[in-house]
This record gives sequence, C-alpha cells and structure tokens, in this order.
Amino acid sequence: MLRKTFFATLSGISLILAFPTYDYGLLAFFALVPLFVAIDGEDPVRSSYLGLLTGLVFYLGSIPWIVKTMTTYGGLPLSLGSLVFLVLALYLALYYGAFCYLLAKANLTSGLPQVLFAPTLWVALEYLRTYLLTGFPWNLLGYSQYKNLPLLQLAPLTGVYGISFLLILVNVTAAQAIIHFQRWRQILGLALVAVIGFSLALAYSWKSPPPGRELTVSVLQGNIEQGLKWSPAIQKGTLEIYRDLTLKAALRGPTLIVWPETAAPFFLRTDASNGRLVSQTAREAGAYLLVGSPDRTAGSPERYFNSAFFVSPGGEILGKYDKIHLVPFGEYVPLKKILFFVNKMAEGIGDFSPGRDYTVFPLPWGKFGVTICFEVIFPDQVRRYVNSGAEFLVNITNDAWFGRSAAPYQHLSMAVLRAVENGVYMVRAANTGISAIIAPNGRILKASGIFVEAELTERILLQGGGTFYTRYGDVFAWAASVITILVLSISWLKGVIFLGKGFRV
Repeated sequence: MLRKTFFATLSGISLILAFPTYDYGLLAFFALVPLFVAIDGEDPVRSSYLGLLTGLVFYLGSIPWIVKTMTTYGGLPLSLGSLVFLVLALYLALYYGAFCYLLAKANLTSGLPQVLFAPTLWVALEYLRTYLLTGFPWNLLGYSQYKNLPLLQLAPLTGVYGISFLLILVNVTAAQAIIHFQRWRQILGLALVAVIGFSLALAYSWKSPPPGRELTVSVLQGNIEQGLKWSPAIQKGTLEIYRDLTLKAALRGPTLIVWPETAAPFFLRTDASNGRLVSQTAREAGAYLLVGSPDRTAGSPERYFNSAFFVSPGGEILGKYDKIHLVPFGEYVPLKKILFFVNKMAEGIGDFSPGRDYTVFPLPWGKFGVTICFEVIFPDQVRRYVNSGAEFLVNITNDAWFGRSAAPYQHLSMAVLRAVENGVYMVRAANTGISAIIAPNGRILKASGIFVEAELTERILLQGGGTFYTRYGDVFAWAASVITILVLSISWLKGVIFLGKGFRV
C-alpha cells in the first residue's frame, strides 16, 4: 500500500505543476496515470482513500492563498484560517475520492470499461462541483490547458468539461496500456476512435471568425491596496489615480474604458461629491465608462449590491449591473447564526444582496455583458449574456484579496475559457492584476503584471450570435451525468441480483 500511496501523492504533485503559476500544462495529460495505476483492481474503500489523497495534495498545494485571504482580510486568526482552508481542501478532495470510489463500486477500475467510463464520470463530478453548495469550480482539470490554443477550440462545443474529458481519456488510456500491456492494441485502438471523434469536433468548431465591427476598448488597473481601499481618507486619491489613467487611455481613442470591481469605493449613485468627479472624468475622456462601485437601495432594511455602473461620455449613469453570484464569506456569510465567528471579508458596508438580471449594456456600435469577480468561473452564467445579445464580455474584479499568489493567474485562466466557449472577446479589468484582453480563440492579446498600475488598450471585433455552447449550454456535461447515473444504476442492480443469488461482486 505504501507504493500506491506514493503513486497517489505523485499524481497530486503533478496536478499542482500543471496549473498556474507553474503552468506545465502538458503534465495534465499524464498527471493522473500514477493514480489510475494505484487503484487498478482495488476495492472501493482503498480506491477512495487513494483518490482523496491525490485531491488533498493537489488542493493543499494549489490554493494555499485561501489562508492569506481568510486571515489578512477576513480577520481570522491563523489557526482558524488554516482550519477553514483544510476543510475546503478536504471538501474539494472528496470529489477525487468519490471518483475512485465509484469506479471501484461499478467494478470499473481496470481494462476497457474504465477507459470508456472514467472520463464520463469525471465530467459528471466536475459538473456537480460547479453547482453544489453554491458552487466552487476552481481549477477544473480543463483549465490547465488555457494556453493550449488548438485544444481550447473544443470549448465552443463542450465547454471546459470536454477538455477535462479528453485529458482523463488520455490519462486512463496510458495507465491501462501500462497495466494491461498485452491488450494495449485494443485499448489504444478504442482511445484512437475517441480522439478522432474529438478531432472532428475540433475541426468543426475551429473556424475563422467572421469579419465584424471594430471597437477600441481600454482597461485600467489602479493598484489600490486592499487594506486602504475603503478608507474615506484616500477616496479622492483613488479617483485621481483612475482619472489620470482614464485620460491617458483617452488619448488612444477608446469607445469604452473599464474600471475594476469597486474601483470607486463609495456609493457612486448617491455620493454627490465623488459622483461628480466620475462624471467629470467621463466628459473629459469623451468615452463611455464602466465603473465598479457598491450600491444601496433606500428602505428598511437597506439592501447593498456589488455593482457595475455604465456612464455615458456626457457623465450620465445609463444603467447598472448588480452582481448575481456572490462570494460566500466574501460578500455574505451563509448560515450566519451558526457561523457567527466568521467575519465577512468585504469591508465598509453590510452584507450584499444578489442581483437578478443578466444585464447587457448598449454602445452605439454594439453590446456587452458584465461579470463581476468570480462570476467568470461559472460557464453557464457567462453564456447567458451572449445569448441575450452581448457581442463581447467584460469581467471586472479585485484580486487584491489573493496577494502575490497563484490565484490571480488561476482566475485569469478561467476567464480565457469563457471567451473561447462563447466565441467573443473578453475584456478584463483587475484592481491589482491580472488585467487582460483575450481573443475569441483564447489568445491573451495583452496582460498586465500584478501590483502595478496599468492601462491596456486594444481594438476588438464585435461578434454576436455565440457558439453551440452559447446556445445549448452544458449538454455535454448533462449527457455525461445521465450516462454516469445509468451506469452506476445498472451496476447497483446487477449487484443486488447477484447478491440475492448468493454471489459476491
């Protein structure tokens, strides 16, 4: 068992290296081979232990920034912040344990059946993780390929889940070819058929984008320290930084200039003094502004929103988008009566309320949709904006929470997939980085560093209509989930029948 424990640990370490900031994406094609070798022929309990170990090593090594976020900005002591991190890592690792357990329970830890079923089961579990308990689909396997432009072209058909499927297919095929070398021709032949099918899908989806209208956009990165951001004493200084960056960008003639999430750390709609400064900046720039700022409604009790305001070149607020998918513990505390000891990390105002509308803002030459912060990691939400007429996407975020860690790079990798899935440009403005402009094929055209002031300007093409994924969503993941349920149900029924006849399976 010691050898198998080593193999499971090796898989976890390999996965860490496949993701940002190490970015050895090629490792993802082979990272899970040791785990598959380790669980070959094992019973469900031992298989689940090995899978859990792989997942735990991976998440402990890839998201340790959670501790800094909880302690520095959440106000938790190091011991409690570390405990919260460990619980989260264990929760995410449970999906790896469940994957190996269900393979073994279905008696599919070896041979050709595993080659067929393992990728399907993996996708079903990733899809479950996207939504269960409000969802946390961070570092799904497919995101390791955000720099692999040819493979990314599968996403307009299947979403990120199809890339995960292909990676697991390669991993499990390699493992089974090693274990059952006498049947390697059959296993590789079956895998080849699957790869050809995916190649045809790639050929279908990888088309030259149709010519579209051009638009110049700018994104700004003010690099405002999170610990000072909400201090009233520096509000004017913050606005001066964004005013200077805006006027610098205006020299390049953009139609739209994007400020990051809560770049205006006050209630833009009701703060007359600071609001006038923002309006004046828009008039001086002669461009539309998208400004991140909190908002509140009158009444009892007051409701607070994390919002993006759309400001005209004349300085008028034309509309706003209220963030729909809020961050647990960051923008509200779930189960507050039970978790009374956990402080909300968003400073300055009370708990946020979720928005309801998938707002699309109109420019004279096109339309765009906005996501705020980690909303961009939810594929189904992002596609709704393009389905509603958005011809490009904007993501505003404040990744200062993460400090100098892998998190800003991991966050960017997920934004890349949203651009490819929907076949449109993604314009991303981050308070401390990484700001970026991403082409529909996933190429990062421009990107800032972290913790520096930056202004990025680029001409983009407006491309409406979306892709197969935009129109039909997660049909691939749904199909994988249905097949998984059917296979597990049949396996369970067979077990009941055989046990009833006195056999063990």
